[in-house]
Amino acid sequence: MELRQRVLELARAYRRAQAPLTPQRLAEGVGLRLVYSSLSEGRFGLVLAEKNLVLIDPQSPARRQRFTLAHEVMHLLIQQDEELLSALHEAHAGQGLERALEALCNLGAAEMLLPAEVVRMALAHQGPHPRLIPQLAEQHQVSEEVVVIALAEHAPQPIIALVAGGQPLRVYFSAQHPLIPQRLPRGAGFRRDDPLVVALETGLPQRATAHLPNHPQPYRVEAYPKGGRVYAVYTAPFCQKD
Repeated sequence: MELRQRVLELARAYRRAQAPLTPQRLAEGVGLRLVYSSLSEGRFGLVLAEKNLVLIDPQSPARRQRFTLAHEVMHLLIQQDEELLSALHEAHAGQGLERALEALCNLGAAEMLLPAEVVRMALAHQGPHPRLIPQLAEQHQVSEEVVVIALAEHAPQPIIALVAGGQPLRVYFSAQHPLIPQRLPRGAGFRRDDPLVVALETGLPQRATAHLPNHPQPYRVEAYPKGGRVYAVYTAPFCQKD
């Protein structure tokens, strides 16, 4: 079975088994005790397997805490699935293995907190519009990272979804459809004339063709500014329609 599909099924089964999916039930379902504790800078969560503890940074936003917790739970679920773990090691090695594992844990965490059927229904009504990122995050009380991952996974065409902010404008978080190989790193910046920069400065949505940082080909982009952030969806060139 394809790795991503297997991870999605693991996450769905866990969500059903542990419903209602409170933070305590999220942790206890894999035998962990949830503890809120300050962590080193840049860390939001940590599993101490020898003590059966999962530590979550209480200073991070509540929605981010749930996403971090679900991500750590997915690590254990994947480790406990020998068939899945073996397939993962056969497909990846070295740093590629670590990146693939983190991406799969993010995917599973997003599915736990925001079911695919909810995302597909929203996509059917509105299409892969960037306004869905803050909209679904608010409606379902999940982090914007969760929505970005879910949109990139379930959109009917290959897309990259992202949240950007700050001065100068930088990528806060992004996710891409499985058919798009290039990654967009956190912290990547934008040219002064980029549609996302224009959206932030004018407060107006933008539609244009533009290059992503470190991506050679142009994408069709829709950018939606709100609350000092810019939400964007890039459609892959081979899926653009005039």
